[in-house]
Amino acid sequence: MKIIHLFLIFAIGLICLFFLQASWLYYVYRLHLQKINESIDSIFYKAVEKELDLRFLELEKMAIESFTDADVRIDSFKIHSGDSKEAFENKSVVSQQFAMVQQLMEANNIHFNPVRVDSIFHSLLQLNQYPFSYQVILADSIGRILKTTGHEIVKGAKTIALPIVKGEETYAIVKVSAPTVFKKMLAILIVSILIFFFIIACSVYGIKISIDQHYLNRLRKNFTHALTHDMKTPLATIHSVLVQLEKGTINNAPDLRQKFNAVAIEQVLNLQTTVNRILTLASIEKRPLSLNKQPVDLPAMVQSLIDKFTIKSPKNISFQTFYDLQNSKVLADPYYLNNAISNLIDNAIKYSGDSVEIIIECTKEDHRIYIRIKDTGFGISLNDQLKIFKPFERGAEIKRNRISGFGIGLNYVQRVIEAHGGVVTLLSQEGIGSEFIITLPI
Repeated sequence: MKIIHLFLIFAIGLICLFFLQASWLYYVYRLHLQKINESIDSIFYKAVEKELDLRFLELEKMAIESFTDADVRIDSFKIHSGDSKEAFENKSVVSQQFAMVQQLMEANNIHFNPVRVDSIFHSLLQLNQYPFSYQVILADSIGRILKTTGHEIVKGAKTIALPIVKGEETYAIVKVSAPTVFKKMLAILIVSILIFFFIIACSVYGIKISIDQHYLNRLRKNFTHALTHDMKTPLATIHSVLVQLEKGTINNAPDLRQKFNAVAIEQVLNLQTTVNRILTLASIEKRPLSLNKQPVDLPAMVQSLIDKFTIKSPKNISFQTFYDLQNSKVLADPYYLNNAISNLIDNAIKYSGDSVEIIIECTKEDHRIYIRIKDTGFGISLNDQLKIFKPFERGAEIKRNRISGFGIGLNYVQRVIEAHGGVVTLLSQEGIGSEFIITLPI
């Protein structure tokens, strides 16, 4: 499966998960909103009930002041809970009692007080941590508003309508704010968000594993192809030399025989160098590189490498050297350091045109040794510079020019220099050239 298809599936799955989570949260929100509305209905009922209790106290006070019994004969009240006796009988006992008590108060000229209900309702809302805007309304039997308190609420939830007298009823319009609802469902909201991000994290981790697996498979194929290609030519050369020696066709030509032997030996050394690099990288993955450090004469090492590449390379190479070490010698493993510098010089020659200029500088600055290897080759793009030190990675320009290699050279150099306590940095511009800077402690 291609990476783009994997990302497409992930995106679709993420969108579906988002909508599923949003739908579930909306359902939970509606459920909490319904519970809050039911709670507000109950609070409003208590507010009207408390207002009725206060009117009872007024009735009691009137009775005490007049020293007479209040006329509270039930048969003197006209029931306004419906048009018929059957309608009244169908109401609950509580509703009947509520309507009767309201008429009792009205008969004694103690009228319903919406302002008092507003005050009690406000206190009860605050007690239940409901900071809502609301409006208490008293309406007649046909719905006309008789009295109102508070500011007008354009959009809000209507509470239950409670009967007063003569068909009048009272209710409240409450504007329930969304933040309060979310505050009530805060625990569920947090758990939901955590689950959502946990699923995303698991999905991202799964995709990362798939991408890494795809990357490793690609590296394996590239490495196998490069290994087969690069080992095929030297092995074929060695085989040809051995065949000629076996046939004896070059026994009578000592110079030619010596030349063939030199070619075979060089190919064997190339194969040995490649195998040693691979084995070194494999051993570094398991344990730190074991170094045999000793003082190294850098100018002598660099000159030896220049002589080697000048003789063996068919390209036109111009070397320039500059040394300012102030009689300092770097403490390093000569074998690994030689291989690291050799690798960088070999890359400068390999990844260039028919001719190349290579500048090698060894200087001492701020108690450190700097080895700069600058070339006029193909250069490395910014995109490739981010990954060029990874194992088995090769630049796009290298692939376009079909230059052989395994992509382990720069990773080898980096591992070796880091084992010495140093760093390798790269300055490059595509089409102009590259400069690798090795920094080592003295």
